[in-house]
Amino acid sequence: MATVVLVMTSAGAIAYASLQLRHEREYRAVENLEKQLSFFLSDNFVAVRRRLAESRLDETGLKPWTLEEPPVNAFEVLDFYEHLSLLVKKGHLNLYDVWHTFYEWAQPVYVDMQPLIESEESAYAQHYSDLQRMIRRMDEIQMEKMQTQKGEHWALWTPERIIEHYKYELEAGGRPRRIRRRHQTQLAAARLKDDDAGG
Repeated sequence: MATVVLVMTSAGAIAYASLQLRHEREYRAVENLEKQLSFFLSDNFVAVRRRLAESRLDETGLKPWTLEEPPVNAFEVLDFYEHLSLLVKKGHLNLYDVWHTFYEWAQPVYVDMQPLIESEESAYAQHYSDLQRMIRRMDEIQMEKMQTQKGEHWALWTPERIIEHYKYELEAGGRPRRIRRRHQTQLAAARLKDDDAGG
């Protein structure tokens, strides 16, 4: 009987310790997210994002670019998102929280710079491999949260929509925005469909 009580007590202690550890990890993840958001909205990084927007737009719309001459202002922004993806990979950030906080900012830049990030001809594809995985996982969350309606166009982040994003960066001074996430699922759906077809 004493052995049974000891086993039950030990099991309870282990369960309690596990719960405490989980709560501690969740707390640290939220704290880390707040730090990343504070950096993202800081004057210095807002200026970085504005420089990217300025470099991508001209009077006709999006400026063309090549893998040989990519927009140099994109790297600092992409490196921030790559850093987020590494924190997610290491368990220091929760993927859902990153999706909820940064997806609407990251997705248009990612699509605009997609050849630089994903192309086999790009010298930076391996560098952004964690970012590639994180964006695809966030696309899956987007698809689960917001169902694509029949008859809607697959691609959300058309050049016109990417232009809107960069214009917002120039006009809003880095202030957060809330856009209708339902429409963001469309590009995610297209990418996931392509992945399924390729697999």
